[in-house]
Amino acid sequence: MRQNAPQKVMVVGNVAAGKTRLSRRLATLWDLPLMHIDSVQFLPGMKIRALPEIRTAIKAIENQERWLIDGYGPLDMLENRFKLADRIIFIDFPLWRHQWWLVKRQIKNLWSRRPELPPECDERNWEHTQKMFKVLKSAHKQMRPELLRIFAREEFKSKVLIVKTLRDWRRVYKTGSF
Repeated sequence: MRQNAPQKVMVVGNVAAGKTRLSRRLATLWDLPLMHIDSVQFLPGMKIRALPEIRTAIKAIENQERWLIDGYGPLDMLENRFKLADRIIFIDFPLWRHQWWLVKRQIKNLWSRRPELPPECDERNWEHTQKMFKVLKSAHKQMRPELLRIFAREEFKSKVLIVKTLRDWRRVYKTGSF
């Protein structure tokens, strides 16, 4: 474990923000156990796990001494996790970058599925792609402003890093520094 490394980290952002790639890297740099929310929320075949089970699994991780959590989970649980976290990284790219990266991700999925998803989760279909674009747009218009309001609170200012550019993302990826 690196000296002065954070013990509880959240990486959040819209669809196709590079959260998972960044989370993997930071978990390695900081020697933290990594939990992907997608691996908790989805069951094989892209079925959604029951909400009480999702909550229980996330709570179990939150109660550990060290973690890096990639993603959101139930929205009503977020603010408490923000309070628990030592560091919060919010990837806040322009909408066009998320859209472009989503296209790239969907093309990549033609050959290999995302390893953080349970078995038999197939994102290689038009219905799923359309859903992801709708979620992307909705999150940008509705969730993003609320997150920015929350992160502007005094209690969160010192532990939030808002990554707005690819250059910032690459710096955090490379060095793990804020």
